[in-house]
Amino acid sequence: PLLVTYGVVVNGGLLVNSSGLRFGNEDVGYSEFSSAVLAQGPGVIEVFGIETAKACAATRLEQVIAEGQVHAHASLEALAADRGLPLDALRMTIQEVSRVACSAGVDAFGRPGLREMSPPFSSIAVQAALFHTQGGLRVDDRARVMRAGGTEPVRGLFSAGGAAAGFSGDSVEGYLSGNGLLSAAVFGRWAGEEGARHFMSRSRL
Repeated sequence: PLLVTYGVVVNGGLLVNSSGLRFGNEDVGYSEFSSAVLAQGPGVIEVFGIETAKACAATRLEQVIAEGQVHAHASLEALAADRGLPLDALRMTIQEVSRVACSAGVDAFGRPGLREMSPPFSSIAVQAALFHTQGGLRVDDRARVMRAGGTEPVRGLFSAGGAAAGFSGDSVEGYLSGNGLLSAAVFGRWAGEEGARHFMSRSRL
């Protein structure tokens, strides 16, 4: 499986369900929007036009294209036929997006910054998946694991990254891109430093 760059969405890509309709603001973030994708069941398709494709130059989109995961379509009719989507509904979706884009407005889902959709079109089959977890052991500002109640650390036990509770909270809405790496790097260093101090103090006993 390939992680499709979210740059396609940021640059104007849309997600439609098997009925050819959008189902939310795709730009809220890939973690938060994954719940909406899963709720649609199979058949979710990412759709974008030529302007979005140009804006995605030098992103991981080239890798996805090279792997044969991007279908090219000369027309909306060809896209609907290839992906098994109802043409009338898909056309209505694309026309509404283009209308909002031309007015520089905000769509019914609250998404601003849409791009006008014009051929040739591209599409990618999308499946939401578990990419990481949030939550874990509660730690202090030295990456020491705290006992139940959170008043005293467990001597010699440290936690960092995905194994420790972070600042994203316990739901997808709290995650911002890069938070996982940030907490892993910072708490990882703290855990290493504290672990070294703990080992040195024991070795001097």
